[in-house]
Amino acid sequence: MTKIRAGTGLSQAYDAIEAGREAATAAIAGLAGEAPALVIVFTTPRYDLPALLAGIRSVTGDAHLIGATGSGEIVQGQHLGFGGGVGVLVLTAGPYRFGVASADHVRGQLDQAGQAITRASRAEAGPSPHAAVLLLADCLTGDLQQLFQGAYRITGPKVSITGGAAGDELKFVRTFVFHDDRVVEEGAVALWIASDRPLPVVTRHGWEPIGIPLLVTRAEGTEIIELGGRPAAIAYEEQLGLAPGQLAADQFWGTSITHPFGLLQSDGSSVIRVARSKTENGTLRIQGCVPPAGSAVQVMTGTTDTLLGIVEQVASATLASYPDAGVLLAFSCAARATIFGERIAEESRRLQAAAGAVPTFGFYCCGEFARTAGVLGTHNATLTALAL
Repeated sequence: MTKIRAGTGLSQAYDAIEAGREAATAAIAGLAGEAPALVIVFTTPRYDLPALLAGIRSVTGDAHLIGATGSGEIVQGQHLGFGGGVGVLVLTAGPYRFGVASADHVRGQLDQAGQAITRASRAEAGPSPHAAVLLLADCLTGDLQQLFQGAYRITGPKVSITGGAAGDELKFVRTFVFHDDRVVEEGAVALWIASDRPLPVVTRHGWEPIGIPLLVTRAEGTEIIELGGRPAAIAYEEQLGLAPGQLAADQFWGTSITHPFGLLQSDGSSVIRVARSKTENGTLRIQGCVPPAGSAVQVMTGTTDTLLGIVEQVASATLASYPDAGVLLAFSCAARATIFGERIAEESRRLQAAAGAVPTFGFYCCGEFARTAGVLGTHNATLTALAL
């Protein structure tokens, strides 16, 4: 079996075309003369994005390209912060076959879009005994669990799904994904990876429960309206030992980012949901995907040390199933990066140290994709990884 070969490159050049060329040239050098079959790009949204892609493809040619804007890039142990630059990963085909499909302006039809791009990418890659899907999506298009569920309708439980939601350095104004030379607006892109071996996804978060389980009794769109039959914000504040209304809307994010919800799963694990804001009506707006009515949640807590403490676990568990991997793809959360503060670069360094000679590549997203127990596959404040 031919091993996949990977090359990474980064650039912090100001000009978009120059940055694209510089990062792509460095990445291509890692292929030792082999042609790239796939290009993955993660970048700050400050660039002229069409020009950036043009600069990259002037080096990589017509190999499939996918990518997204985010809130920081992870490139082989280095961390590019807000406005930092662009990271490029190039891969040979190795033992895999790739298929790519995208859809734009998917708001209001996320389930259908998830089905369509997954089906189309699978058709391009062709049949195989095993597979994985890498899914990237605009974080502002609505409840991303609907997009994930659409993809899952096509993959079923035997195909791994991973990836993340594009960001814009926590401005929450405009985020983008990429497909070949196109900047896809309000959209999503799916990469189907056809494989002869299983491609497991590993997910960890480092959060621990502090509150009692609460039942989500009303939820709509991306907002929790009631917990246990009571206004969501009041019930949440009580779990933190606060009086109703004590947590002002303008102070909410500073508290909620370190006290997310854990959505309880059938296997005893928790899927993390971060409440991004408190509305005037006392509802809680969740980033990316609201826990559905009838589900149980607990308020969680964590520190920089507990959240960084799972990095080595993720890398070692991911590579344990594939010690000859050519690359480790990582998707961490912008919320984690915010909590880390001045220690943010530590996650990239620890991830690469744990991966050893296997290059690491990824970005900080606004919601991570990985199916654990059941059909839920969207996460917040979590680290997930896939080895190829």
